[in-house]
Amino acid sequence: MSEELTSIKIRKDTRDALKNVGKKGETYDDIINRLLDRVLRRKRKSET
Repeated sequence: MSEELTSIKIRKDTRDALKNVGKKGETYDDIINRLLDRVLRRKRKSET
């Protein structure tokens, strides 16, 4: 399956914060998806 890629503009301090949150070997996509999963799980939990 071919994945479509895109680019987004973020501030350098945002990029640096993502690097600090990331684990070794994670891509920015991995980091963002992991954070989104966490937020969505908390949101679902608070709705119940």
